[in-house]
Amino acid sequence: MTSQTSARTGTLPRLPRWLAHFLLKPANWVPATFWLFLVFLQGYYAYADPSPSTFGLVLINSVALVLFTIRRDATRNGNFLEGLIAVAGTFVVSLLLIASSKDGAALHDAPVLPTIIQFAGIAGWALSLMALGRSLAIAPADRGLVRHGPYRFIRHPIYAFEGLFFLGWLVAEPTNSNALIVAIWCLLQVARIVREERILSGYDEYRQGVRWRIIPFVW
Repeated sequence: MTSQTSARTGTLPRLPRWLAHFLLKPANWVPATFWLFLVFLQGYYAYADPSPSTFGLVLINSVALVLFTIRRDATRNGNFLEGLIAVAGTFVVSLLLIASSKDGAALHDAPVLPTIIQFAGIAGWALSLMALGRSLAIAPADRGLVRHGPYRFIRHPIYAFEGLFFLGWLVAEPTNSNALIVAIWCLLQVARIVREERILSGYDEYRQGVRWRIIPFVW
């Protein structure tokens, strides 16, 4: 039915299938709404206090939000506790925007070393997100095992490059509050990784081919 036919018959045009599917599942649109709010919040900070850190968060979370919106259905989902750990691990680092000092380096005078670290983290983070594609999720779920791109070398490249990005943040603003937030994030990601690996089908074979989780020759 076209929009013209809908107007003549007094009926509303039919929503695209992907949009209808998305809206019918609160597990999709509730986290996406919260994520969108965080993107706007991060955008505000990027405008008010432009820096590599704030621009990096806006860019990467905007990409992640789009991929989350169009993600495929899961064949298996984790439990409530696993979901809670994943949500906390995803969004706790947004507190860095609040905890970071107001007199941090602006974009035009950002220190070279942390800027290089953060750009490397953002680049790898973005490549990993694009490789993961529609398998992206917050809570542990089986949406298909990804083996290409950065996933050929380490099993959790998104977390690895996230960590690199936040390491650059700490180098730029080495405060106790920032260190505490990143430490909490690290602990949550370790728990998240262990639980994710129990859900994905075919993971034992993948683990034999790709030995390292985050850092080659370390873990």
